Amino acid sequence: MQNEYRVIGLMSGTSLDGLDIAYCHFVERGEQWSYSIEQSECIPYSNKWQQRLQKLVFQDAVTYLQTHIQYGHLVGTLVNNFIEKNNLKDKVDFITSHGQTIYHQPEQHMTAQIGDGAAISFKTGLPVVCDLRACDVAAGGQGAHSAYLR
Repeated sequence: MQNEYRVIGLMSGTSLDGLDIAYCHFVERGEQWSYSIEQSECIPYSNKWQQRLQKLVFQDAVTYLQTHIQYGHLVGTLVNNFIEKNNLKDKVDFITSHGQTIYHQPEQHMTAQIGDGAAISFKTGLPVVCDLRACDVAAGGQGAHSAYLR
């Protein structure tokens, strides 16, 4: 049996330097998985977005939710540009998005990432897997991140 997936992975770190996008190919042969990174790019954030993301933890709930949705639309647009630039139309099975971490205190079982998966899916027309840290943090893990974000 062989499973095969072509996936766009998204990551944005606390450095706020930009959105990392990688187009990856995963193949399972028997019980072994292999992968290759076929295209990748870091798309820098504008100063406006850097400031907005940096200050978001101090904003009210409405501003937080608006930013979550607007950032998802921004990410969807950036993914569409990446797909077009790299001639990947009809070559992507799904997108997986880590999101932008805004708050992270795993010892309190709390973590929050923005980048609305529904907005990304709407903009790209592709299925989106997102909110990857929450389950690990809920189970007492670090969410694959040991530093505290403030």
